[in-house]
Amino acid sequence: MLSSRSLLALLLPPLLLLGAAPGPAGALSAEERREMVELHNLYRAQAAAANMLRMRWDEELAAFAKAYARQCVWGHNKERGRRGENLFAITDEGMDVPLAVQEWHVEQQHYNFSAAACEPGQVCGHYTQVVWARTDRIGCGSHFCEKLQGVEETNIHLLVCNYEPPGNVKGHRPYLEGTPCSQCPSGYRCENSLCEPMSDPEEVTETPSFLATEASDSRKEGAEDPAGSETYAGLTSGSGHIWGPLLALLLLPPLVLAGIF
Repeated sequence: MLSSRSLLALLLPPLLLLGAAPGPAGALSAEERREMVELHNLYRAQAAAANMLRMRWDEELAAFAKAYARQCVWGHNKERGRRGENLFAITDEGMDVPLAVQEWHVEQQHYNFSAAACEPGQVCGHYTQVVWARTDRIGCGSHFCEKLQGVEETNIHLLVCNYEPPGNVKGHRPYLEGTPCSQCPSGYRCENSLCEPMSDPEEVTETPSFLATEASDSRKEGAEDPAGSETYAGLTSGSGHIWGPLLALLLLPPLVLAGIF
């Protein structure tokens, strides 16, 4: 992912940015929405989890994400409530959904499942949200920002994805290890190693027991804030470096920037 060009950026709690040339603004196309859901479910199925729910697109979450993307802010939405959130940005000819999900998932290498935590000094919060077993809805919006607040680079495509129920609950692992689908909730069947409702998801009214338990714990302990300290580093042109408490990342064309948890 990294080669030597003139941009260095600090990745702070969670965000991701790429760079090249400007392109048109717009919401995700039907094909991009399909890719987003399919790639999430592909990575979720690969986790070999006992209780992984199939993810589906949610238009309300998409509208919420799009509205925030229009604000062109490089930082997490402080008004997102109980929604999970992943961010990605690219200064290329257009949004690259497969690359965004790939960049989030590659953080798996920095996640210590036994300790239920990222390795010291590493980022893994995008990954854990992607494979959080109880999260079953995603909605994303993108916007072309001539100027992205918090970043000096111009002409950036910003992608915001929101999730429900949110992942990254402090002290919890993203999923239960075991034979795929061996602990699906009642009323769910197994399909391609994922738990899927037997009826229309919109008609499912009973909260699966393992989700209810985790939701209760989330209210008691508080879900981890994907934005961490709510302090964000920018990105500068030129050959200088930016240093920060987590890590510095060399950003090249196409320039990528992702937030971290």
